[in-house]
Amino acid sequence: MKIMLFTTPTCQYCGPAKELVKNIENIEILNAMENLDLAELYGIRSVPALVLEKCSGNEVLVGLEQITNFVENKENFSGNCGCNCGH
Repeated sequence: MKIMLFTTPTCQYCGPAKELVKNIENIEILNAMENLDLAELYGIRSVPALVLEKCSGNEVLVGLEQITNFVENKENFSGNCGCNCGH
């Protein structure tokens, strides 16, 4: 599973979101303004947005509350896609 956090420099919730995910291994933190193509690819229209790229499909969590819920449920990011691919 690939995990990406999209943020912007002016977003008041992006700093706390970065702090929440700092201990997740292999997370990629991206400035949505500098990565417009990727943001568009994942349908990012609001930040902070956490993208979970899985073999079974992508999941996008938008907003600090959804990201907090994801991080608090630690088994979510055990690195397992839920398939047999080994991600």
